[in-house]
This record gives sequence, structure tokens and C-alpha cells, in this order.
Amino acid sequence: VGFGILVLIALWVVVARVARKAKERWLMENAGTEVVMSANGPNCAAFPGENFKLRGNGLLVLTPDYLDFIMWAPEKSLRIPIKNILTADTVRSFAGRWGRLPMLHIVFMSETGGMLETAWSMAGAKSWVEEIRRLKKIG
Repeated sequence: VGFGILVLIALWVVVARVARKAKERWLMENAGTEVVMSANGPNCAAFPGENFKLRGNGLLVLTPDYLDFIMWAPEKSLRIPIKNILTADTVRSFAGRWGRLPMLHIVFMSETGGMLETAWSMAGAKSWVEEIRRLKKIG
């Protein structure tokens, strides 16, 4: 039991360090950018298409111009311009995965003109939908 607790603590420390580094990296690369919302830990259910796939936890950041996701490991990122988002809503399942929490579901146009979608299982998904819709009306 004691060893199991030590393993859990070590795992928690590693995850916290990786999460912190992802946030620091984003802030360094986007210095001066207004952050509307951010969440460290949402689970990206899938990103199928165009020879690129994201599946895992990471940092999700909403700015007035972009929705950014930086996956913790392996280090990959996705930037979706707000102007390219076609719909934002919540779903309970996506790409064959059921979320314990509601999923933020985004349908968007890729830079090459293809229609893609992705979803993140996360707390507060409904607030993210409302904020993305608000930004779409402004922009």
C-alpha cells in the first residue's frame, strides 16, 4: 500500500511538471496574447483526418482569434482560427469514446479547406461553447 501511494505521488508530480511546462511554452510563444479561457488537462478524444491525429491530455487555450491545444506527450499542437470554426457544442461521445464529462465538440475548416472535427472531455465544456459562440459573433 505504501509503495502504491509513492508511485501515485510520483506520477502526480510528473503530470504536474508536464502540465506546467506546456503552459509555460504556450505563454512564451504567445507573449502578449489575450487569454479568454484556458484549461490544463482536457482530454482530446480524437482528431481524425489529413494525416494528423491528436489523442491525449493537454493545455487548451481560447484567445479572441484562436483555439489552441498543446498535447502533453508526445508534444503536438493544434491551432484552430476562430473564423474557421463552423460549430461549437457539447456531446457525450465522439469518435467511439464516451466522456465522463461533457465534451467540447468543434467542427472547423482546415487550412486546406477540409471539414474536420475534434472534441475534448473537460469540466466546463458548456462555458467554452458559449464563449466560442460569443467570439464568433464579434469576429
